[in-house]
Amino acid sequence: MVNYMVNSHYVPKQTLKKFAKKLCLFNVKTGEYKENVALNRAFSEYGFYSVEVEEKLNKRIERQFAQLFSNKLINAEGTIELKRNEVQLIKKFLLISVIRSVGSETFMQTERKFYDDLKEYWVKFGKGMGLSDDEINAAKIEPPFKEKTIDGETSFDYWMRTLNVILDSNGTPEGILKHPDKTYPAYRWATVINNGYIAFWDSEYDHDEFVITDIGMTSENEKGWNGITIHNVKKTNFLISLLERASSDIEKKLIAHIMLLHKGFTENFMMFPISAKRMIVEIDPFYKFRIEAKDIYDMPKLDYLTCLNNEKLFYPNRNKYILPQDGIPLKYHQDDLYIYEIKKLTCKETRYCNELFLDRINTWLGFSSLNKVAGSIVAYKRDNSYPYVPRVDYTELYKIINERYGSSIDIDTIKGFRR
Repeated sequence: MVNYMVNSHYVPKQTLKKFAKKLCLFNVKTGEYKENVALNRAFSEYGFYSVEVEEKLNKRIERQFAQLFSNKLINAEGTIELKRNEVQLIKKFLLISVIRSVGSETFMQTERKFYDDLKEYWVKFGKGMGLSDDEINAAKIEPPFKEKTIDGETSFDYWMRTLNVILDSNGTPEGILKHPDKTYPAYRWATVINNGYIAFWDSEYDHDEFVITDIGMTSENEKGWNGITIHNVKKTNFLISLLERASSDIEKKLIAHIMLLHKGFTENFMMFPISAKRMIVEIDPFYKFRIEAKDIYDMPKLDYLTCLNNEKLFYPNRNKYILPQDGIPLKYHQDDLYIYEIKKLTCKETRYCNELFLDRINTWLGFSSLNKVAGSIVAYKRDNSYPYVPRVDYTELYKIINERYGSSIDIDTIKGFRR
């Protein structure tokens, strides 16, 4: 293999093309703002990936996804109809997107310790609940496999190894387990992505478009999460209470299945922009259960769990199965059809989603034009005003908005404590 360095896009170039022919970029670390930036100079870096991974990204995900991207995902109106293999390709693309961007090398080292951290948390939780050592040890929280140790493997090598494992597989947990070099992050995130359900949300693009960052995606935590304790406690506790009250083995089996799907999620949903007006959303399976079983159980109110208090956004897709269904597990066929209604966000909802992107960024923020995102940037400052401190400082961008549009942002009030 020829050893050369290429200009690698850590945010796919096909996505950037659907934002604009040229981008506006803001550097949150230096305050630099640039307009009319060529796409080959945006969200890219020479030698960002190994040569092997760069080639596999092109051959094993981006080429296949580009066809689906152009033929069905971008230009569809009203609904998007997908075959089973196309849904799986989208999920593999999302899985790669979680792990390919800026900061992922460090993120992989944190994820590598996930199962050790989980065992440590369980011991502390068990002791706090008054469980005996025997009861705590009986849980046997262990990783699903023993990860191979490679002598001299650096953090960069481990990150590339994780990407290679996913690219060599079909992106499912079962596919990851077959790989001889499988890693904990590859398996864990394949489980998360494949357990959730996808949706398509459009921005209120007449006035507001989506932003994009060098992280490439963002997410919403459960409403009220304090940033320290375990995630998703409201949804998890609700499912536990249902399981405790279940009156039949069939009901217990169903609730246990939902808990199994839900347990890997640490967010309500994850958002992946594919253009300035459309994004793919990966949603915690709890929300599908909440809708489908609403006539059976007294479900928690939506605004108790999320700041997006719009039931329609969480409606799952419709399915047309080839094989007759008689319960769990479902019987799948390659010609099964999945029908997604495209949900259009309001102006307020679009700006809230953008605020989540603005809050989760490494260095670069991108958008098609400042006037299409100014409302979101103002909203981010307003919702993090004194006594709170925004996680990210957009002071220089506030100044530009004030000068260009006559907005009134109190750029001097950057003090207090972080929410």
